[in-house]
Amino acid sequence: MFNKKGTTLVEVIISIALISIVLAFMIKLLVDINNTETNNKYAKGNQIKRAEIIRTIEDDIRNKIIKSVDDNSSNSELKFTINFTDSTSSTITCTKNVVKYLASDSKTEKWTLDEGTVYIDKANVYLRNNSELGENSIYTLLIDIEIHTSNENNTILRNNTIDDILINYIGYEPINISNCLGNSC
Repeated sequence: MFNKKGTTLVEVIISIALISIVLAFMIKLLVDINNTETNNKYAKGNQIKRAEIIRTIEDDIRNKIIKSVDDNSSNSELKFTINFTDSTSSTITCTKNVVKYLASDSKTEKWTLDEGTVYIDKANVYLRNNSELGENSIYTLLIDIEIHTSNENNTILRNNTIDDILINYIGYEPINISNCLGNSC
């Protein structure tokens, strides 16, 4: 009627092996989830600091007229000064993992990157003059400070601009600035 043999040693070993394989996959899954959460925490912190520094820059230049941008870069830092027509100025200083902005009202905003580096060799500058409007020319300025995060799709040769510091300005006065800021220009 009933089989009273019980379980054999082979069946116990196979059961333990199967349970071990399932546990190994579960541990790997938990480690991956923990790493993803940690990376998201770093990315979120970086994006918050990036947004704060961009907001500080935009608040500073919003109601001012940029006269010129002076490049004061060295081998170890990307540094430039934004001069305004009201005789005030702001300074952006970037080292390998720090972006610091000193506003014209002496307010300072600093971003220390947790995961990633600042490309300090140069910042790309785009200046356009819409002279089709005659005496009411509009000058648009974009300064791109590259931030390279830990991402296989974000390298010096293939930069994605989602992490970059982008400084945008629109004005009616000509701006004295070179095509590029930094040591590699």
